[in-house]
Amino acid sequence: MKQGRQYSIVILWILLLAIAVWFGYNVYSGLTQTVTTTNAVEYEAGAGCYATGFVVRDESVIHSSYGITVITASEGAHIAKEGSVATGYLTDGAQQRQNRIAELRAQIEQLSYAGRYSSNAADVAALDAQISSDLQALARYLCRRDMNSAEALSPELKGLILSRTTDEADADKLTQQLNGLHEELDRLQAQAASDTRAVTVSSSGYFSGAVDGFEAVLTPESLEKMTVSEYHALSAEEIPEDAVGKLIRGDTWYFVTAVPTAEAENVDEGDSVRLTFARDFYEPVTMKVTRIGDSSDGYRLLVLSCNTYMQNVTLLRQQSADLIFASYSGLRVPKDAVRVTEDGKIGVYIREGAVAKWKSIKLLYDNGESYVAELDKSSTSNLWPGDEIIVHAKNLYEGKVLG
Repeated sequence: MKQGRQYSIVILWILLLAIAVWFGYNVYSGLTQTVTTTNAVEYEAGAGCYATGFVVRDESVIHSSYGITVITASEGAHIAKEGSVATGYLTDGAQQRQNRIAELRAQIEQLSYAGRYSSNAADVAALDAQISSDLQALARYLCRRDMNSAEALSPELKGLILSRTTDEADADKLTQQLNGLHEELDRLQAQAASDTRAVTVSSSGYFSGAVDGFEAVLTPESLEKMTVSEYHALSAEEIPEDAVGKLIRGDTWYFVTAVPTAEAENVDEGDSVRLTFARDFYEPVTMKVTRIGDSSDGYRLLVLSCNTYMQNVTLLRQQSADLIFASYSGLRVPKDAVRVTEDGKIGVYIREGAVAKWKSIKLLYDNGESYVAELDKSSTSNLWPGDEIIVHAKNLYEGKVLG
């Protein structure tokens, strides 16, 4: 009996030791294992594709029958009916005279601003404020590449600066200089009447100096029935020798491209698409899906339309662009951090203090290496921006002590 009792005590101690070792290992493992975390941040991702296509407008080529033609309209400028876009010259002398006329007009405009402000601006501080305001406006125009507005503001700004450096004693000199310039301008304009002609347009629209041979090939009407095979076979016509530019009618322009059928699976006519060109014009543009063609050889024709930014896209033709069909906003969650419970619940563990805490999530979009999870601020039990998501850790469970 005594020997059997000793065996029982030994076995009991072995069991107690095994339990202590197991418990100690788990405590040590929980305190020393490497835990990798990342913060939940607000994030937006888009579902779309990268494609190459053509910008399409209602265009007509402008012709000139003169031996020397100089464009006078700015790129993207809106031209009224019967408005002038260029000047035709019969002789070289006529062109030189016109250059001088342009110089005189610019000088007169600048001196007119200077004379006006030198006689009316009693407060120098007010003049400085106006110059500062114009400089800021000029910087905005240049950042937006709005050269038409920058050019229109330039004479005023030059005149203001000239006025700022002119005192009252110079006012009479300005007047005399203006009178002399006006006299010379009148004389040259009278001479130009015999050998200088304006190139005008028969309807209103936007001017572009770029003629590429697609003006009659890519038209809004051609997009109504164009197929994928016709799109891939597009080629430019020969450019007329007497072409000096083109007139773009209306405010609506189009972008046509062929995209993989799978990419356009959930796209419907009337949907909005965010488009960003790869070069030349970098402002994201919201366009409407005007037409989706039938699937052919794994591709579908996609026609988008827009009625803004016409002045900025007059030079664009064949372009590559990012097309975003749908946008998902929420929280960025690494894929390695997402876990699924036995009952099918999807969520992540976050580090709250020194313990792990479970938070369920709703996945909105798979962005490759990460997910976009729904941001629901209706309860603190949901995942919030700034929560420390546990990406890598062993044997996670609710309330586990972390090292």
